[in-house]
Amino acid sequence: MFSRVKDYYTLAKPGMVYGNLLTAMAGYLLASKLSLNWTQFIAMLAGTALIMGSACALNNLFDRDIDALMKRTHKRPSVSGAISTKSGTIFVIVLALLGIVLLALFVNWLCVAVGLVGFIDYALIYTYSKRKTYHSTLIGSLAGAMPIIGGYVAYSDHLGVTAIIVGLMMLLWQMPHFYAIALFREADYRKAGIPLLPIVKGHAATTKAMVAYNLLFLIAVLSLYFYSKLGVAYVLVLGTAALAWLIYNLQGFKKITLVSWARRSFSYSLLVMVIMSVMVAVR
Repeated sequence: MFSRVKDYYTLAKPGMVYGNLLTAMAGYLLASKLSLNWTQFIAMLAGTALIMGSACALNNLFDRDIDALMKRTHKRPSVSGAISTKSGTIFVIVLALLGIVLLALFVNWLCVAVGLVGFIDYALIYTYSKRKTYHSTLIGSLAGAMPIIGGYVAYSDHLGVTAIIVGLMMLLWQMPHFYAIALFREADYRKAGIPLLPIVKGHAATTKAMVAYNLLFLIAVLSLYFYSKLGVAYVLVLGTAALAWLIYNLQGFKKITLVSWARRSFSYSLLVMVIMSVMVAVR
């Protein structure tokens, strides 16, 4: 019984869900200025988690053929047969419906709409595009921007400039984050025939793209400071973290051990994401 529950839990990519929930919390706390409606807040987190988990599970079902070719994913329950396509599909539908109902009843319909945009982008558009084009990373990053926007509109019930800026921050943060993954897992992706940027354009082009997105991320961080009039602590802490990440990624142009550098860049990106979520929330 426990093993069966664990299989379904794994199918929903809990690590990805939890990471995105952190940004959803940040968006809500930014909009509410730390003043929580606890029922709404908890419903937003639960509903968002369910919709994201549903999208992740559907992605796993679609990707079971290429997941079987990669060392990191070949033991997923969708690949091993622990969860059948029929059972997995039912699981996807149940999670999505529960998430929509929670957000509709206890939050607002704008938050539902944002969640569904993320679902469609990740589970359908990104899942299809990742086999066709290296631009799939940018396409999938739209879904990753939805939780922080969803958290913001959950409280505000309107999509304003601030929500758009924080969404752009998340989108821009994801690009060097995922390109770093593509670099240190290139062999796996190449084996599965996934046309990511390092495979199609090479390492130098990928490093250039990472640095460019780092710079755009830093600009977005500063834009939120000036537009939303956040505290000096926000711009000092997050601005410094974003600048340090940019400077570190510039080292990718030197003759270094690529995999080691990419892994460190990935680790640093996670730290930047946590710092961003905290500093946006506490203002």
